[in-house]
Amino acid sequence: MTSHDQAGGDFGRPSRHFFRSGELHLVILALLAEAPRHGYELMTALQERFGGAYRPSPGSIYPALSALEAEDLVTTEDDGDRRMCRLSALGREALESRKSILHAIEVRTGVRLVGDDTERTISLLVQTVRAGIRAVGLEVVQELLAGPQKQIEEMLEKKGAAK
Repeated sequence: MTSHDQAGGDFGRPSRHFFRSGELHLVILALLAEAPRHGYELMTALQERFGGAYRPSPGSIYPALSALEAEDLVTTEDDGDRRMCRLSALGREALESRKSILHAIEVRTGVRLVGDDTERTISLLVQTVRAGIRAVGLEVVQELLAGPQKQIEEMLEKKGAAK
């Protein structure tokens, strides 16, 4: 294994070839499976997820998104002056069929890319809440969430009392 095969490249510097052929597309699909994102949010998520070992550029992310959209793996929609990217049903199938490759990326990089259902549910809820706040305002969303929050708190209290 050469130093270029390892995450981070030579002497701890990020490699231009951090991902192998097709891997960036797969990692983007995995991130979009967590929640819809704008291109800039994807770049930020990638850099955070890989601890700065990989610093994506617009020149790598936007062409990858265009290719994924051309393959119908990703859909986009206007969200103000940006484009929101979402994983399509076909994209979910592609991601599912490539889990072993995604796992190999996780092993090689030490970065977890596939969350469990709880993480995915929470991430989708957060994304929906943010969209709701933009659409109808913070106060309306807070009012809507107060009921479910109280129900969960009551459930936790009952669980604690049952122990």
